[in-house]
Amino acid sequence: MDAESDVSVTFAPNDVMTATTTKLGVEKVVMVVEASDVIAMVTVGDKKCSEEKVIEAGTFKEILFKCKITKATSHFTVNFDSSGKLYHLFAFGLTLDKIDVQEGSEVSGDEIRRCQKGHFSSGGVGAKCIPCLPNQYQSKEGASQCNNCKDGFFSEEGASDCTSCEGHSNQLVCQGTTGKCQETKELNKVYGSQYYVWPVAVAGATVEQQCQYNKEKKASKTCATVDGKTAYAKTDFSNCDSKVTGDIDKISNKNVDPNTAKEISEEIKNVAVENGDVMNNENVAQTADILDNLIEKSGDDVEEIVRENIIKTVDGINERTSSEELEQGNSAFRITESVKNLGDKISEKSGDRLIVENSVGLAVLSPTEAQTSTTSVVIKSKTKDSFADAELGTGSNYQHTIFTADVPNSEKKPVTAALYSDDKLFPSPNTTDNLEGDFIKQALGDSEKGDIQMIASIIADVSYANKRNRTDLNGILQMTYQYDFSVETHYKMAYTYTEECNYYHPESKTWKTDGCETKVFVDEAGEKTVNCSCNHMTSFAVMLTFSSDYDVSEDYASHILLAISLGCLICTIIAYLPAKDLLKKRTVRLNLLLATSLIFAIVTFYFMEIIVVKSLKTGQAPKTASIECIVIAFLMNYFWLCQIAWMVTEAVVMYIMLVSRVENSHISRYMLKFNTACWGIPLIFPIAGVSWGGTHFANPKTCFLNLPYAYATFYTPVVLAILFNIVVFIRVWYSVNYNQAQMGKVPQSDIDRRKKQLKFAITVMTLLGTAWIFGFFLIIEQLNMKWLRWIFILLNSTQGIWIFILYVIMNESLRKVWLQLITNSSTSSHSTVPYSRSKGNAYVWNDPHSPKNNSGFPNSKTKETTVKTTKTDTIPLSGASNEYKNNMPPPEDDSHIYEVISNPDVVSRLSDKSNPKI
Repeated sequence: MDAESDVSVTFAPNDVMTATTTKLGVEKVVMVVEASDVIAMVTVGDKKCSEEKVIEAGTFKEILFKCKITKATSHFTVNFDSSGKLYHLFAFGLTLDKIDVQEGSEVSGDEIRRCQKGHFSSGGVGAKCIPCLPNQYQSKEGASQCNNCKDGFFSEEGASDCTSCEGHSNQLVCQGTTGKCQETKELNKVYGSQYYVWPVAVAGATVEQQCQYNKEKKASKTCATVDGKTAYAKTDFSNCDSKVTGDIDKISNKNVDPNTAKEISEEIKNVAVENGDVMNNENVAQTADILDNLIEKSGDDVEEIVRENIIKTVDGINERTSSEELEQGNSAFRITESVKNLGDKISEKSGDRLIVENSVGLAVLSPTEAQTSTTSVVIKSKTKDSFADAELGTGSNYQHTIFTADVPNSEKKPVTAALYSDDKLFPSPNTTDNLEGDFIKQALGDSEKGDIQMIASIIADVSYANKRNRTDLNGILQMTYQYDFSVETHYKMAYTYTEECNYYHPESKTWKTDGCETKVFVDEAGEKTVNCSCNHMTSFAVMLTFSSDYDVSEDYASHILLAISLGCLICTIIAYLPAKDLLKKRTVRLNLLLATSLIFAIVTFYFMEIIVVKSLKTGQAPKTASIECIVIAFLMNYFWLCQIAWMVTEAVVMYIMLVSRVENSHISRYMLKFNTACWGIPLIFPIAGVSWGGTHFANPKTCFLNLPYAYATFYTPVVLAILFNIVVFIRVWYSVNYNQAQMGKVPQSDIDRRKKQLKFAITVMTLLGTAWIFGFFLIIEQLNMKWLRWIFILLNSTQGIWIFILYVIMNESLRKVWLQLITNSSTSSHSTVPYSRSKGNAYVWNDPHSPKNNSGFPNSKTKETTVKTTKTDTIPLSGASNEYKNNMPPPEDDSHIYEVISNPDVVSRLSDKSNPKI
């Protein structure tokens, strides 16, 4: 065991080393350690490896483990229970420098050691201890992060403690607390694998940190105040290398010739395909130089494998490199020029060719001697939305033509077309790759309202006769695009769009329309084809210009009206509290419960808005509903259905009282039954919806119901309830207005009161029902129009206001109660209804036809007619029908009112003052 020749790593109790293995079968792990007593445990995944053999030589030990690996990718872990040094580790082919070190440690030379005070490490392969930033400190060794100094204290870089600001004027903290940038953590994987932590700083201060891949240089970040807000500006990484800068530098320094072209093209392709996401704009520009060098020095023709590697390299950059990096400088333009250069080189040879990858392709048509006025480039694909499986030529068996170009053939020269599936390599401040996010910003007021543009088709960069950007065409370049476009937006963001042919102007990085004419055709299947006729050659595409009719005033109006409605509903409930007699009425109780369910619905709506806006502020509406979103959708579904249930119950009660037989009008324990039905039955629907749909039950962008579940669990019961109420109210209306035989000699004042209540009930039903009819259309995005949204807002957000007007302001009896309260009148001996229970076993009839005083109650000179009752609660009136005996309701029920006023015999005898039995 030649331990001294190996790299050594110090370890301590509870230290852990990890790595990943991709092998299968039984493997050996060999460790050589120096320690007086070593207890180590090796695991792969969740399986412990067995210790097979230990060979000792003085203080050195060689330990052999056997591990059985059952998964293709498994985590390998070594746990130490003592202190010592590890000199050699052979595990599944991994060498020591491939093993992760734990947080708070670093690889330094020939050992792994803990970070000192004032430093920290996040761990990982090749981890280093980083000094704490100014205004941070770490007083312990082996830390994974630093702590911020408290207000009134400061520190320098790498400090283990903070110093009081008293007597100091440190610019970062000691100048007060206003105008500060808060601590910011930034992880930019292009420029490092660990967080850049920017400390608290005052406005105007520029903070620097070491670059992680070239520590001799520094990244910087400025704390700036814009529009009264102080925050850190974008980080300047221009001095920092990326993770792959060293690899690309090595490739760039290699000599290119026909013999080395294949190897070099493979190397640069691997960098772009595997690490394109950590390339910066300088790496892209350097890659373009490498590709141009390969094209130029590969001989008379570019070998097939080299061509493919070049296209794969560009494809890797287009798919993986960040748009933020490609927008800097002219690196994106240079990489597209490399594709054109490849097209020019291979077009000099005969034969039609098409090289395509996922997002980049190159089509070449050789010169033809045929006496045709144009050369046609036709690109077909298996599916409408596929690009990688495209084929060239009209003879293709593929069904879908995604692009055609008819190029004037006056010079009998080759035609090339570089194809791109998106506009990532054509950056422009006027276009977006996040349509929904831009609409969201407008909806939240984070950006000015205006048109939004987006490329909808593939981009075709057409060249003829190896000449770029030609404007001397002897004819017109005809291009035809077929594309599918669909985008989901938030329900507030309905949009319209127009198609237009555009070309890219690289110098200004904008899309323009000069020299192009657009024609749009729609086939019987509804698929759109856009024809572009242009008098020049460059990069062409179909641009969609979007306009949204969304207005933030819709939100303001909705929130303000709902707040007013909420207040009106609460006031409605409060208004009835002093009216004890009114609270005994069925209709009053039902109306108050309807108001209560509406209060719950409005409060839930506000919670829904909070959750939706929170998700919108991320700039991307979530694709899957969160738990809180599902809960809100569940409650919205439930409380709105409770409203409908109370509305139906009110219709049923009116029917029982005014249409059905009198003896059936009494319902024992009616409030218990009504509450059970109206709060219980609606619960069935959202429970069924969540059980059926799970996370798909709620729309993640609105936290309301997704369409299939909205139809089944909301709109179906709502529509059925509305239809039921319409039928019932028509029947009740007929009975009250035209069926005098049934109404008999009921006092006209009571009939008028019944009619008024019926009108109120119909008004509330109309508001509730009509609002959700319009709401149904709004969840269908194609029908989402501004005027529909405003109707829905006005109907849905004012329901509480109308309930307050109808049931409080227009309620004469309630007004009298409050008038008496205000004037301190004593009305305890009077009832607000024509017939009421009095003390003892007697009922008092307040004659509605008797003269009334100003308060609306019977004149003090008017005699009260009293009907004595027996212990059996029957009404011993001469000639009274026996069918009313034993039907007197309990004191809390008011149905006796309707029993008495609906019986002509009873009314006539009560009205007969000469009756000796009264």
